[in-house]
Amino acid sequence: MIVIPCSIAPSRIHGTGVFASSFVAKGAVIWKFDPRFDIVISPEAFDALPEGVRDDVENYSYRPDAKGPYIFESTLGRYMNHSPRPNVDYSQHDLGIALCDIPAGEELTCDYRQILGDWQHLDHVAKDGRAE
Repeated sequence: MIVIPCSIAPSRIHGTGVFASSFVAKGAVIWKFDPRFDIVISPEAFDALPEGVRDDVENYSYRPDAKGPYIFESTLGRYMNHSPRPNVDYSQHDLGIALCDIPAGEELTCDYRQILGDWQHLDHVAKDGRAE
């Protein structure tokens, strides 16, 4: 769940993005796993969902292990876009930490490679030129 004040707005990166509403200092926690808002869905439960619901869950979740559970993000963190130069670090799957000072109004971004066990099929991630 996002733990800082933020809002959603059109993104220059892709569709809708999430933006800091106030200054965020480097090292601040921006997101943390909270089972009240981040719903763990087993692969079997995911497969049993109606197709339209599966599409929504797949679009707004992350899956650190390509064969593991989906973590459905129910707060504004679901709108965080990928960047090859992110300002949020997700190397710990249960925390998102500011990599730099983030001014109010700046889009929050992450490297999808840190949260997705199977990102290779995402062209916008695979083509950004960074090493795995």
